[in-house]
Amino acid sequence: MSLLEEIRPNAKKRILDLVSEAGIDVSDWANYAGGKERAATNPKYCYEWSFVQPGRIVVVNLWFASMQERNGIVSIDLNLRQSIKKYSQRGGKGVWRARAERLDLAIREAANNRLPIRVVVNDGHMRDSDDLKAKASRVEYRLLDPVPWAVTAYDLKTGECVLTRGALAGRFADQFTVQPELEAAVERHMISGMAFVRNAAVRYRALERAKGVCEYCDKPGFPMADGNIFLETHHVVPLGEGGPDTEDNVAAVCPNHHREAHHGARAAEIRQALLSRIRHRF
Repeated sequence: MSLLEEIRPNAKKRILDLVSEAGIDVSDWANYAGGKERAATNPKYCYEWSFVQPGRIVVVNLWFASMQERNGIVSIDLNLRQSIKKYSQRGGKGVWRARAERLDLAIREAANNRLPIRVVVNDGHMRDSDDLKAKASRVEYRLLDPVPWAVTAYDLKTGECVLTRGALAGRFADQFTVQPELEAAVERHMISGMAFVRNAAVRYRALERAKGVCEYCDKPGFPMADGNIFLETHHVVPLGEGGPDTEDNVAAVCPNHHREAHHGARAAEIRQALLSRIRHRF
């Protein structure tokens, strides 16, 4: 049995019980017309996609069908901003939009405060969100994954994020993870031009694959003040040369060899060595 199949739920428990089991205070669920006897059916909570215990934990509902396993790592890629935009453009999707907004905020809180994420895994019929006439989603099985998850990538510009099972929040970081000092006193100029969009999920998987060690020289990256291990992610064949933004073309390297790969006399040699090493791991 694959690791992913081990996560597939084989029973259906009430969402109230699973959220409580994860460590969220559910006492307010009884504060509605149904009272304590019907707290589990409180519409304010029972259809939500996320739950937050501030400063402690985040619980999210995820579909099993959206999860993936690569190299022994189970994760899910999300971009809730795209979902929010899509729901905003369609009439009658206001509830979906609001839930997606709250889920995005919950994930950002987990990312910013390095909170663990507990995942309620849902299996059954998942509605095609692009089909307005599709049948409603129907959860047939629902269980709490006993293994905590973490936000391992969150792109503030695009909203792309990766949640990974069993990961330590913020374990690895690269040059795009480190946020600029917004209040820095610098001179700013308006410029125009084109910029390449990098997939946060691809960058994270390169960092996870490297496990904190430069994929060229085999030396560890340096520890940051927050405990993260820093390496820089590098497109071996540059995007400007038509290189793809894919896992087999992105390496995690130390800053020295990143600069040398771009500007050094041995750039071609480094490129071939990285391509060989990366593709050998697939």
